[in-house]
Amino acid sequence: MATKRVKKTDVVSPSSAELRKAVEAIAIQPKSGKITLLTRKLFNVLLAVAQQADEGGDTYRALLSDIVANSAFDSNDTALVKEHLRRMVSVQVEWSQGTSSQKPGRKWGISTLIADAEILEDPTTRRVWVEFSFAPKIKKKLLDPVQYARLSLQFQSQLRSSAGLALYEICVRYLTNPSHLTMRETWEWWRPILSGTPDTEAGDEAKREYKYFKRDYLRPAIAEVNAVTNIFVELIEHREGRRVAEIQFRVTERKQPMLALDEHPNVFDSTLVDRMVKIGIPLKEAQSLYADSEENRIRAALQLTEQRMRSTSLPPVRSAAALFKDALKKGYAPPVETAVEKPAVAGRVAAGSVTADDPKARLMDEYAAYRRKEARALYDEQGDLDREMARNSFENDELPGLGAHLRDDWRRRGLDSKLADTAFFDWLARKTWGEPTDGDLLAFTLNQARAA
Repeated sequence: MATKRVKKTDVVSPSSAELRKAVEAIAIQPKSGKITLLTRKLFNVLLAVAQQADEGGDTYRALLSDIVANSAFDSNDTALVKEHLRRMVSVQVEWSQGTSSQKPGRKWGISTLIADAEILEDPTTRRVWVEFSFAPKIKKKLLDPVQYARLSLQFQSQLRSSAGLALYEICVRYLTNPSHLTMRETWEWWRPILSGTPDTEAGDEAKREYKYFKRDYLRPAIAEVNAVTNIFVELIEHREGRRVAEIQFRVTERKQPMLALDEHPNVFDSTLVDRMVKIGIPLKEAQSLYADSEENRIRAALQLTEQRMRSTSLPPVRSAAALFKDALKKGYAPPVETAVEKPAVAGRVAAGSVTADDPKARLMDEYAAYRRKEARALYDEQGDLDREMARNSFENDELPGLGAHLRDDWRRRGLDSKLADTAFFDWLARKTWGEPTDGDLLAFTLNQARAA
């Protein structure tokens, strides 16, 4: 019996690599088990590790710290990786060339994402390694593909939904196609591919109604891809009478994403597990929730719960854990991102200063208007004393640094001045929520897409 030869190559930065992803592995349909965002990300990172390794052998390995994309790791990170490796060994997916059409010469297959995996600690160096392998039938296609799409793992790290990452992978494949059009398929075919949920596990409403699929997956995924990647995606609907029967996408390239990218992206964000534990969820349950759910939904539910716990104008929260799990399950909290990225928006955009050819500045202006509205609502809910204190703080801390005309307007007319009103509520928004991050802008973009 042949001895399995383990790869010894240390892949230092899988998150910065470019992945050649076989077309058969792009539009994969889950048949048992759910493909979450983190499952997709980890699978792509493992593929990049294997593709960068030396020739020969069946098993590949990389440092756990490289896979988690942090300079250090803890037991929580190990548990998260273990949970996703378990899922990748158990989730069954159909492999194809990205179409439902059964044309001559096309191949179809079913397997798990990876064949096996181990986590090992070197007793000498104390370094922790992840070892894994692929099913023999699909290994060559995955590691030395004939037809493939070039994916940026930096862009994948910015995407915060499984649908967004799946759509990005599919559309990148068609970027160099002369027509710039993806395959045209029924919306029912697209649903499990973008949602990561098998038809057998989807609710009747989700399977029956296109409008829910469009609201919950298509619009947010398109908005997310257009916001943080180097491609621009448009939805094309093909109708039979009034009913949308088939859909496809038009893909074009743009020189840079609308939002700045984090230079040091993380594949896993274990701080979300820590935050769940802090509100009273047991560690193992928190790890399971993290593995089962989209990151953006977890962030949304956490922020809603934490804000509700800090509120002094509402009754105390009886069970923060129950509130969080209810918000996560029902999805009624708007998607947000924590400031794991460095704040990239330090400048302030004045009203009316946006140019038509600057999409990020236009987005900043829309977001600033939204935050002023929220700050005004907060101000209106306060008592007279709190409002007076806010005005005095503005006069002392902010007003001296503003223009003479605005200072005079504030002293003469106060909030009756439109100019002073804008400056005051911009200041109150920053004082309350801090400077907006790219994550805030992305969350705002996705919210706008859902509301459209």
